[in-house]
Amino acid sequence: MRHSFRRGSQDHALYIAGTRCKFTAMSFDTDPGVAEIPTTAAAQPVAFHQVLKKETRADHDEVDSLFSQFDLTSRASYGRFLSAHAAALVPLERWLRSASPNIDAAARVRALTADLDALGQAVPEAEPLTWAPSTAAHWGAAYVTEGSRLGGAMLARRVPDDFPRDYLSAVHPQGAWRAFIAALEDQALTHGPVWQRETRAAATRTFALYRNCAIAMGARLGQ
Repeated sequence: MRHSFRRGSQDHALYIAGTRCKFTAMSFDTDPGVAEIPTTAAAQPVAFHQVLKKETRADHDEVDSLFSQFDLTSRASYGRFLSAHAAALVPLERWLRSASPNIDAAARVRALTADLDALGQAVPEAEPLTWAPSTAAHWGAAYVTEGSRLGGAMLARRVPDDFPRDYLSAVHPQGAWRAFIAALEDQALTHGPVWQRETRAAATRTFALYRNCAIAMGARLGQ
C-alpha cells in the first residue's frame, strides 16, 4: 500500500477504535482505490458468567440484604442464619448429587450440620426439590451455591471465637472458583443460547430459594 504525505497548517484527527487521535500540522491521504483500514474494533463477546452475574444481580443483592439482617455475634441469631442456609442447602445438595458439575456440596452440609449441633439446634426439615433435572439447571444452581462460599471467610471473622464456624470457613481451595467458572464458560459455549437461558432461570430460582429460607427464619424484605 502506498501512502502520500503532505505537510499542512491545519489540525487533523484520526479515529482509531473509537479514540480520537489528533495530529497537528500533518495530514496523510490514502491513494484512491486502496482499501481503508477499519477504524472500529470488533466487539468482544461478553463471557457467559458475566452475563449471569449481571442478570441475577438484583436477586443476589436481595439475598445478601436478607442474610445481613442476622446478627452473627448473637448465638440465637447466628443459629437462625445457619438454619436458613441449611433449609436451602440441604435439599439443594440432594438435588445436585447427580449433577454434571463436579460439586461436592455434601461436605458443606456436614459442616453446617455440625455447627447447628454445636449450637444445640437441629437441621430444619426441608421438602425435596421438585425442580426438573437437567445439565443446565444443575449448573445454574451450582453457580449460586458455589458463589455463596466466596464471602464465607469474611463472615467467619465476624463470628465470636467460641461459636462454631466450620460452615463459613469451608471456602474454596485455591483456584477452585476460577476452575468452576472456566468449566461453566465451556459448557455455555458448547451448548449455546437455549442452555444458557435455562442456566440463568435455574440460578434465579436458586436465589429465590435462599431468599424464602431467610424470610422463614425471620429476615424481612425491605429492611
